[in-house]
Amino acid sequence: MSAERHKLRRKVEQLKAYQGRHSSFTTIYIPPSKNLTDVISFVKSELAGAENIKSKANRKHVSDNLTAILSELTIIGGIPENGLAFFYGVEEEGGTESEIRELVVPPTPVSQFIYLCGREFVTEELENMTKPKSLVVIVLIEGGKVTVGYLRGKHMELIRDEDFFIIGKTRAGGQSAKRYMRLREEKMMEFFKFVGRLLNNLLVDDLENIDAIVLGGNTIRAQEFLEKGDLDYRLREKVAETIIPVSIIDETGLFQAMKEASRVLRETEIYAERETWEQFIDDLMKGLTTVTYGKTEVMDALHEGRVDTIMVLEDLSDQMDELYDDVTAYGSKLLVFSNQTESGAQLKGFGGIAARLRW
Repeated sequence: MSAERHKLRRKVEQLKAYQGRHSSFTTIYIPPSKNLTDVISFVKSELAGAENIKSKANRKHVSDNLTAILSELTIIGGIPENGLAFFYGVEEEGGTESEIRELVVPPTPVSQFIYLCGREFVTEELENMTKPKSLVVIVLIEGGKVTVGYLRGKHMELIRDEDFFIIGKTRAGGQSAKRYMRLREEKMMEFFKFVGRLLNNLLVDDLENIDAIVLGGNTIRAQEFLEKGDLDYRLREKVAETIIPVSIIDETGLFQAMKEASRVLRETEIYAERETWEQFIDDLMKGLTTVTYGKTEVMDALHEGRVDTIMVLEDLSDQMDELYDDVTAYGSKLLVFSNQTESGAQLKGFGGIAARLRW
């Protein structure tokens, strides 16, 4: 995950943790296409209308928030290229009030103008920016069993885990072998069509965000499904050539397939993470001085301007804030490792932070 996206995710978590009363929180999203003069006029109009709010407390909160936002808008000079988001409010705790004044310049363009007052901030627009746009779908297939997972960036999510009755391999007495095999094949065909309908329903409406579909499980059954499963032609075009053999068709199997999928799909974040980590381990085994690990050692190298790439485990959120500004200042790269991947587990053994150095 990029440092920028991880930083935004932490900001979203912070905003969602705030709790207000009634209309004490004001959220405004301004897309880059919006004219600043029009936005200022809108806020002035809403500010004037706030006088009609019956509740004295709500009236004061809304007016104070809009006044503060208006003040900020009059001095910014223009809407940034990705737009702006205001999260202004008053939080009450223990009988005391504290102002919240969060102005966020997002990493990707705001999609629409939003203005809402309530007891919570509206964060969905920012949350969508924290998710990788591309989606890798992993589908594990065995006779009568299908498991579907979504791999976004480096995070796997179990979506469906379905059993479909197939006549067993051992036939009951009295049935002819041919009739038994015919019934079993008919059931298998029904299963393939069931999987095809399942994937069509799940994925067709999200085509533009699907990077690839990776099949796994029983490689013979997966190949048969491709040939007989009535998968939508637009989805078929996104199926990777390599089918990944996986013996367990469940959530555990998804994580096994995730590791192999990164080898099939070189453009995925998992591949970038593993490649960087393998380069680090290779240099370490060679005894080169262009790698280091541990917080003290990495930060010392960073402040000396020697760091090319810092690798940090996403769990170490207490160290992130310190890293963001320093990495930018020294022109280094920050790669956030998932705790779900093999590389992330290995990085944890090195204290959760390591670096490749320029010299």
